[in-house]
Amino acid sequence: MSNQPIDYRGPNGADDTSPGARAREGAAAGSEGGGSFARAFGNVVRQPAFVIVAAVLLVAAVGLNVAVSSMKLHFKKEAVPLARELPVITDRFGTWVQVSQDQPLDKELQDVLGTDKYIFRDYVDEKIAGAGVGDRFRDKSVDERRKLLGEIRQKFPSAVVSLSVTYYTGMVDTVAHVPDRCVTADGYEPKTYDTVKWPIARDLPARVKTDGDNVELRYINFEDQTGTSNVPRSISYFFHVNGGFDSSPLGVRQKLAYLWEKKAYYAKIETMTTIADEKESARVMTDFLTGAMPEIQRCMPDWERESGRTAVAAR
Repeated sequence: MSNQPIDYRGPNGADDTSPGARAREGAAAGSEGGGSFARAFGNVVRQPAFVIVAAVLLVAAVGLNVAVSSMKLHFKKEAVPLARELPVITDRFGTWVQVSQDQPLDKELQDVLGTDKYIFRDYVDEKIAGAGVGDRFRDKSVDERRKLLGEIRQKFPSAVVSLSVTYYTGMVDTVAHVPDRCVTADGYEPKTYDTVKWPIARDLPARVKTDGDNVELRYINFEDQTGTSNVPRSISYFFHVNGGFDSSPLGVRQKLAYLWEKKAYYAKIETMTTIADEKESARVMTDFLTGAMPEIQRCMPDWERESGRTAVAAR
């Protein structure tokens, strides 16, 4: 038997490049690479620092789950249905009469609004515009109503208030679509921006009052900067959130994010006039909202029941 080493070179002396040879070389290289990774991983997991970090992360993960469960924390909120749908709000508050028709927004606008729970209405004061003013709008088209309303608004600015109520639930997010941003985007700039207290809770149940008859609102007077309109806009807004009131979008977000509450909701209540005199506009809005608030309140969820506080108090 020959003791010569096996020569894997080809007939011309070159290295064997047959598929079998290449496969053997690849397998050897792969085995060597896999072995290197395994050795490196083994070296890492044997390091005390790695073991400590892994143990800390495991304990933290288990501890977080235990804490969330035992403390009953809620990072996601359940939706809360309205007690009554917003369109059932009456078309008359004292001498204030609804003259617009409730119309659905088109899909694109509704997507921007972020909810399908809303009303946008115009009310006219019969004391100023005359008794039976609502009859003048009967059987009129949307465009005819808009034209007639514009005429009344121009002649009697204090006789017209626009109301919007939008409702959101089951979310923890920023509070969008406040006049501070939306009206400014239309070319208006705030002339005055105040946080005020108006006695609009006069006829509300005592359980929802936290400051007597007063509710805190944002009150902004805008003026047109585009030069296309000389009509001012006075806007007030505030929020009904988790059974209470708040004038601050940041305050609303903090209430929505409260981890011990299982459910969450808020509604934005906004009014607008085109009255140039700021004090007169505030007076008109106060009168209107005082009449409107009981109807709006009846649509809001019973927060004591939804949050379980009624059951707790009964035990």
